[in-house]
This record gives sequence, structure tokens and C-alpha cells, in this order.
Amino acid sequence: MIYYHGTNSVIGIIDLNKSRLRTDFGKGFYFTSTIETAQGWATRRALISGGIATILRYEVNKEMFNLIGKRFSAEPSPEWLTFISLNRQHKHIGTPGKEPKHNYNWVSGPIADDDIADVVDEYLAGDISVETAVHRARALPQTYQLSLHTQAAVDIIDEENVTYKQFKNGRWTKDWLKRVV
Repeated sequence: MIYYHGTNSVIGIIDLNKSRLRTDFGKGFYFTSTIETAQGWATRRALISGGIATILRYEVNKEMFNLIGKRFSAEPSPEWLTFISLNRQHKHIGTPGKEPKHNYNWVSGPIADDDIADVVDEYLAGDISVETAVHRARALPQTYQLSLHTQAAVDIIDEENVTYKQFKNGRWTKDWLKRVV
């Protein structure tokens, strides 16, 4: 299965220690199922942090899904919203400072749109019910994310055959280039 990662440079080996905190599924390495979403992530990252918008293409072996993981349905649900909310909040009862706030090797599900932060804040503050929050939550259509949270999951990725494209001179390079590690 092919997944994409959008960023602002060619990434060498996946290092979970460099992952951001308080993301939808917790600290981890994130992929998307569509190249268009990866392009958006890459462009945004390059605009914010500099560098060159880069899409990396990874082959994910189905064997990874034999590890303990969590798969959410394609549509926002109360379970999905609660999971995202727990991972995005600063503190979580029983797991102070722990990231991610679960014990899954991998998690997959819909990608929340950019307004999810406001919905999560209102839900966590108790200003809206989970039902209202789910109703207001929007997921990007036909777009899914897969996140890796343990070294066991990362180790199943075929790091030898990662390829990439970059956004140069106003367009994405035509060919996929082989990443050299």
C-alpha cells in the first residue's frame, strides 16, 4: 500500500522523537492516502518553516496491520472525536506528559479539517456535547491518515524504497526521485 508524507525537506530514516506533540492521533509519524493532501501539508510546512515543499512516498507493508492498532470509520464519530480530543489536550488524567496518550502501534482514520481545534476546545471545556462536536467536526472527504507511534510499526516500513518529489520553480518535479539515506 502506498502512503504519502508532506514536509519541507527530504526526511532520512523515520525518527519518532522528532514528531510533534498534541496531534489528532498523538505524537507519531503521519501519512495520508492521497498525494493532494500531502502536497497541501508540504506546501504549508515550507511556508511556515522554510525549506522546499517535499512529498515522500512510502510503501507500507500490510504486515504492519498485524500489530495492535486502531482503525476509525471514514466518518467522524463520537469515539473518533473523543480520541482526537484526548490526544490534543495538554493534560490527560492518568498519563501526565505521556505522548501519545494511547498504546497503539498505529492509528488510521479520517483527517479533521482545520476547524477541529476550535471544536475540540469547546468540547473539552464542556461548552458543547460530544454529539454537537461530532456534528460540527468535518473530515476531509475521501482522505485518510495513518500514523505510526512505535518503533515496531516504523520497522515494518520499507525504508529502502522511499521516493520523493519537490516543489521547485512553481511546479512539482515530474519524476519520483530515490531517497538516499
